[in-house]
Amino acid sequence: MQFLDVNDEGMQLSYIDSGIPPGDTVSKDYTTIFAVHGMCFTSPTFERVMALASPAKVRFVAINRRDYPGSTPLSPDDISTLASGSDQEKAALLKARGVELATFVSRFVEHHSLPPISEDGQRGGFALLSWSLGNATAMSAVANIDKLSSAAQARWASGMRALILQEPPTGALGTPLPPKAWTPQIDTTVPAELRDPFFTQWITSYFTHGDLSTRSLDVLSYVIPSTSRVPSIFNMSAEQISSTIHYGQAATSDMLFMVYSAAQANANYKKACFDANVRQLLPRMKISVLMGEKTCSFSVIGSWAIEDDDKARGGGFINFRLVPGANHLMHWDDPALALKVYTESF
Repeated sequence: MQFLDVNDEGMQLSYIDSGIPPGDTVSKDYTTIFAVHGMCFTSPTFERVMALASPAKVRFVAINRRDYPGSTPLSPDDISTLASGSDQEKAALLKARGVELATFVSRFVEHHSLPPISEDGQRGGFALLSWSLGNATAMSAVANIDKLSSAAQARWASGMRALILQEPPTGALGTPLPPKAWTPQIDTTVPAELRDPFFTQWITSYFTHGDLSTRSLDVLSYVIPSTSRVPSIFNMSAEQISSTIHYGQAATSDMLFMVYSAAQANANYKKACFDANVRQLLPRMKISVLMGEKTCSFSVIGSWAIEDDDKARGGGFINFRLVPGANHLMHWDDPALALKVYTESF
């Protein structure tokens, strides 16, 4: 685990790095993926993809969000704001998390002399990959690019190739949940101390939905996973579970964000994906939404919501990809497929 300061006050984000692909130390035409994890999971959830990155001429950097191991915890005041702050205070808090992530990327690009996008647009540069609830932080980074210094904005402009939104749930978008939505974390019949462990098993399962092309909420499997494939967590050793899954204050702060900051999340999502000024600042950025065919209902509904918003604006802002057979943790169960899908999104 390594660390990088993201402001002048000593705030840090921890990360793991696959390093420069062998043979690219001279030519330097590799592409870097900066990955942001979801709720209750940490940066090592990407370790299986990282192991395959170098042959694909990819440098893979997985970042721990605030409140997760190695990164600076949120303060008591931050937690209080998430629980009961004003709309302005909650907006400022989300903006700060986005600026921290955007600063991390800028400083990493500078410190490691990452290659810019090539003239033909096929090599170099970087992509920002966000998974599950991590999409909220990534979209806040993109939405707040204009809050960076001119030098940092220039690094983003010359390097940003893709924003890859993997499995964006409704909680990251600030969109409403349907009446049938269910998760162990909001089921008060489940003892409080068991909700997060229950969630990490449930969310890594496979769900067999009806015909998704109908876009009907009635075809979704909301509660009971399928027996078609073993949940991803059962493919983890005890050591991997220990390093990959994290509860504590992080689960609390993430849940508070989803419950009380929907308006702020929605504003950042729409600015990051559809704002003309953002597109002007990041002229070579492509945006893709990746959804597994057997993922949980939250991600299906979230992807449909983005698709509806894209169509309402005339379409063409975002590329959408349904990944056959994939669940919420495609990068763990099918890392080769995940890497292929990521690189095809550049």
